[in-house]
Amino acid sequence: MAIGLAGRNLGGKGLWRMQAERVLGRIVLGGVFVVVALGAIFMAMPFVWMVVTAQKDLPEISRVPITWLPDNLLNWNNYRVLLTKFPAMRWLLNSIIVSTVSITSSIFFCALAGYAFAKLHFRGRELCFAIVLAVLMIPFEVTFLPLFVMLSRVGLVNTYVGIIFPNFMSAIGVFIMRQFMQTIPNDYIDAARIDGASEIQIVGRVVAPLAGPAIVTVAVLKFIISWNSFLWPLVMASNKTMMTMPVGMQSLVNQFIIDYGLLAAGATLMVLPPLILFLAAQRWVISGMVMTGLKG
Repeated sequence: MAIGLAGRNLGGKGLWRMQAERVLGRIVLGGVFVVVALGAIFMAMPFVWMVVTAQKDLPEISRVPITWLPDNLLNWNNYRVLLTKFPAMRWLLNSIIVSTVSITSSIFFCALAGYAFAKLHFRGRELCFAIVLAVLMIPFEVTFLPLFVMLSRVGLVNTYVGIIFPNFMSAIGVFIMRQFMQTIPNDYIDAARIDGASEIQIVGRVVAPLAGPAIVTVAVLKFIISWNSFLWPLVMASNKTMMTMPVGMQSLVNQFIIDYGLLAAGATLMVLPPLILFLAAQRWVISGMVMTGLKG
């Protein structure tokens, strides 16, 4: 009987401990949710302020104390001025062309290089890959001046080729492709070789469809990098018709007055394409990032 009472007491204590741990877990989970929610709100505040500012006139922006909501929620004057008095649509078109070509060329070359480093065995493979990794540690500013001198001498200033040239291929793209392709079983590749497929056919018909998350990851990263690039297009595009959106935004700044409403409208237009692209492809981006780290 004493043993039964002791067992019952132990069982009661165990049940109480489980309930306490469950409550504690819920409290911790709730605390994490609150912290993440506050962090999300904090991160979103600049974007909300940017969109709100684009709906305000300059006197309203300078008002003290500041007001969050504009007097007129349907005030599109800043967008009208931006699109009519400045070649903003041309800047957007230039950015789209530069980003699209950069994505296409990067995916093509990075997929081929990643496949070679991951699945082909040749002398100096590890050394070549180490050089690719070393390129990641070299700031672009180191090669900026020699690259500009070289391209200016062949007459590529104020051309799409000159603006796109540094983005034709990406070292980080090669790294992501190589790491992901290492997770693809060799049996698929061996079967394709037995069927008589060439290496190019293997990459296009076997490896590329399986490496979809890595390809999307490289595409999104390359789009964001090329879309936000400022310094290189600034020196390569002195003609207003060849400016990309970031460079065009800089030209809106006047030495006497800064129209923050106009800048906010331009920034809103500029941030929409990469934001939409990332939201549409975030599932594949996360999958590509996760799979990239599985093999080293």
